Amino acid sequence: MLSGIIIPLNLMSYFLAKVAKSNSYVETLGAHADALHLWIKNAYEEDFKAAFEQQVRKALKRLGVSYAKLAFDITAEPFYGKTRGLYIVDTPKDKKWGGELKFITVCLISRNKEIPLLALPVRLGGQPSLTLELLEYCQSLFRIRIALFDRGFYNAELIDYLEAKKIHYLMLVPEKKGTIAGYVEQTQGLGKFRHTMCYAKEKSKWKPVTTIVVCKGIHAFAWIFATNIHFKTRVEYIWHYGRRWQIETNFRVEDEARIKSKSTNYLIRYFYFLVSLLLHLLWIVDKNIGHYAPFKKYLDNIEQKLIFDYLGIAQTTRGS
Repeated sequence: MLSGIIIPLNLMSYFLAKVAKSNSYVETLGAHADALHLWIKNAYEEDFKAAFEQQVRKALKRLGVSYAKLAFDITAEPFYGKTRGLYIVDTPKDKKWGGELKFITVCLISRNKEIPLLALPVRLGGQPSLTLELLEYCQSLFRIRIALFDRGFYNAELIDYLEAKKIHYLMLVPEKKGTIAGYVEQTQGLGKFRHTMCYAKEKSKWKPVTTIVVCKGIHAFAWIFATNIHFKTRVEYIWHYGRRWQIETNFRVEDEARIKSKSTNYLIRYFYFLVSLLLHLLWIVDKNIGHYAPFKKYLDNIEQKLIFDYLGIAQTTRGS
């Protein structure tokens, strides 16, 4: 990345690993934080995405992934302060913090692997286009077997894209009044209904059609999905959607390596979020080729290797 700012990358990598391991604020780097922030602000979002994609492609090649299920989600980072803008928005009043930065993430779920593929910073009103960008990115990596979405992604433009590209999808639908509520009332066990949606784009109206599937009688609430997949039983829909919950495990692991910052610059916060995802990605690759260590121990190993590399000290194995 040609930011025009020269920083000792080996040393900075060590400090970032150290901050990630301690789940602390990068400002604890002291004088190093200012130089690092200046370097990040003089770089470009596209550079960070391209660098992360390069690591993902290497990981997929080593793991032998050619097709997979995808899980999409949105994760939020608390923001304390009065600054607001396209990337920092207000939060519900029940939160302890006043603002949030949000990142839309896509994770690959294949053969018991939960692999972070990319994250994009959410800007006000930009979620649908970002989801489409991630889908196109994933199609360049492998064949999409099925894409899983929670209810926050339910919108006509996304469904229109999935139908046009013939991508199998299973999307949780918020229970609303009107037509959707009527489908629920009509269903005894398993109900399927052709449902027409509508959205406006480029001065034209579009009306994509999806199938609304209602599953009742398994839990105390009704499961409502938008989908183009036709299973025979309620259990199949719920089981396949349940695979999406593995991404929640990812977030809990990534939280153990979350690099915090007090910066109000979205690019700086985005960079640190990607570093956390990268640490998780590298850990998954290593443990799947036989080098397993608990995530915290893995961070210890990285920290030690980076400081030894910076100091030019050769590491020795025990007993040598």
